[in-house]
Amino acid sequence: MDLSFSTDKFKLNGHSYTGFPILVSKEGKVVEEALDFCIDHLIKRGRVQSKKSWVTYAKALYQFFGWCEVNDINWRDVGNDREATILAEFRDWNLSSEGGSLSAATVNARLRLLCAFYRYAVNSGWVKTVPYAMETITLRQPKGFFAHVDASGGIRSTADVMLKTPRTIIRVLSKHQAMDLLAAITNPTHKLIVRLALTTGLRREELASFPLKYVINPAMYTQHRSFIRINITPRDMTIKFNQPRGIDVPRTVMDTLWQYVLERRHQHESISGQGQSVLFLTESGQPFANDGAAFLDLVKKAGRAAGIPNVNVHMLRHTYATHTLYAMMKSKAQTHALLYVRDRLGHASVSTTEKYLHCLSELEDALMNDLQSEIDLISEEITCA
Repeated sequence: MDLSFSTDKFKLNGHSYTGFPILVSKEGKVVEEALDFCIDHLIKRGRVQSKKSWVTYAKALYQFFGWCEVNDINWRDVGNDREATILAEFRDWNLSSEGGSLSAATVNARLRLLCAFYRYAVNSGWVKTVPYAMETITLRQPKGFFAHVDASGGIRSTADVMLKTPRTIIRVLSKHQAMDLLAAITNPTHKLIVRLALTTGLRREELASFPLKYVINPAMYTQHRSFIRINITPRDMTIKFNQPRGIDVPRTVMDTLWQYVLERRHQHESISGQGQSVLFLTESGQPFANDGAAFLDLVKKAGRAAGIPNVNVHMLRHTYATHTLYAMMKSKAQTHALLYVRDRLGHASVSTTEKYLHCLSELEDALMNDLQSEIDLISEEITCA
């Protein structure tokens, strides 16, 4: 089994799709069913637009069909009449040393995709039934302030082949840790990148592609608010799911960004001699490459200097979300807070945002102080709006 990616000659309805995954069997034949599923799931449905996701989905299908091929298993033999279904056998192989001793979370990600494939296969008439049954499980519900807005009701249906996974603890920085992290960063540009991440929840690739034109002189912003609403769009920058959204940049942060543009950024751009559309530039005047991959190293280095182990860029996003929820919770705007944070982070569903509810009660003691005074002001104004 081989995994190939298309050139621009691969077209659907006259539109080229470069880098689209195609599985090829050992006989040199395209696995048509996998291709049909990918076209439907990755293109026609319109929900999976990132080519990074294409690769992730393709690798899961490649592992499954390759496993079937090597073990001479017909993927159409769903196995409901034998001791273990085909997906149960594949799951157990992934957990074995031969299959890589993968984590439960990784195995479940593969199984979710394969469950979707088999549902598509049933609808397409390739198989008569799916190789799993649905069961109801009870979820751990959040405690305290946000318990009443947990939409799950403590109940969820899931495929019986799925593994039980440990509850993920979302790691966030306390106010003092955030300040210590910033203090440990000596490079002014790097410090500003981290500050923007902490106060807006932008992702790494969004920070790297954040446009220069979004920075305005706060003195020209006449509304007397502590934050400035910026409507970000995929036309201007990289955004997950290509969904436009609004972010609220604290006026103090915007003022610092403005000064950065006038001074340090201008100096760096002069070094390269090239005009750049993105805001943040390296010392040589170039945009940060590979979706801001260098941000991870700078945050880890600052974390070690500040005595905070295992810090990563996404933790800054979690920190923004959790502290904002906590601040708005204090102002008795629980439900509004959840929707507000959902929209600021760009989550497709409020259920994604709800993951912060499950960690909030454990973190309450550590969150008795807000991340920054701007968050308090934002919360008050959103509540009053």
